[in-house]
Amino acid sequence: MDIYVSVFLALICSLPDVRSLRNVKALIPQAAKLHDSLIFRCEFDLEGEPLYTVKWYKGPMEFFRYVPNEDPKMQIFPVSNIQVDLSRSSLNEIVLLDVEQEATGRYKCEVSTDAPNFYTTASSAFLYVVDVPEEDPIMDINRDQSGHTNVIRANCTTPPSYPAMNVTWYINGIKVKETGRKSVSLDPLYAYSKNRRSPYMTISYLEKEIDENIFQSGAIKVQCISTLFNLYKSENVRYIDDVRPQPWPSSVIGSTAANTTGSLIVKTTWACIITMFALIFIQ
Repeated sequence: MDIYVSVFLALICSLPDVRSLRNVKALIPQAAKLHDSLIFRCEFDLEGEPLYTVKWYKGPMEFFRYVPNEDPKMQIFPVSNIQVDLSRSSLNEIVLLDVEQEATGRYKCEVSTDAPNFYTTASSAFLYVVDVPEEDPIMDINRDQSGHTNVIRANCTTPPSYPAMNVTWYINGIKVKETGRKSVSLDPLYAYSKNRRSPYMTISYLEKEIDENIFQSGAIKVQCISTLFNLYKSENVRYIDDVRPQPWPSSVIGSTAANTTGSLIVKTTWACIITMFALIFIQ
């Protein structure tokens, strides 16, 4: 038994050290408003390994480095349209000031351990910097009616934005699928710039055949809602009236009949009185 225990302990002791650098995550907002200040976080688990560096990149360009064994520990490197607030930055997070649209792009957090293993792991995420519009979407709508068939045709045009906005349609509060969509670049010359992004207008089309029973209180409510991440949400609402001939309610019919009968009685009474006076004067 002692031999087996000795062999088992020898095997355990001969296993390599399985420590490593794990769970590196770049945590940045998906989207931010123009001129906002942003916090980027870099989370990681060293699992006992000594830290060598934490680096931040925009695309291939390094703009921030943290080295715990150097003085100063933090360094920044000039990259266009990126301002780092060193006084508010640290090992696990950095603060960017007054972001411009040109700061849109992919950012990477890279973590390296020191000797003897020198592990390196990275994580990245994409940031959109958005100039949030103030305008509402514009809707054009018409209705074609043929017999019992009603067809709604509409288009919804969003204000310019980068990236292009999303559009959602609702009829009487029920989400319906759009028929088609296109995004139109407002300035094709932006395509020749590496830093600037062309604004787009989204045009969404809806063609929907509806049943007569969908009319509520004599009208249909059509909504076009445009959104851009969690930064912008606006809508345009239109109502389409039910123009079909409506039957007279029974209460109205009864009232009309009663009024007609009363009118005939009055007219007959006046005719009798006039006839009587005429006979008296003739005699």
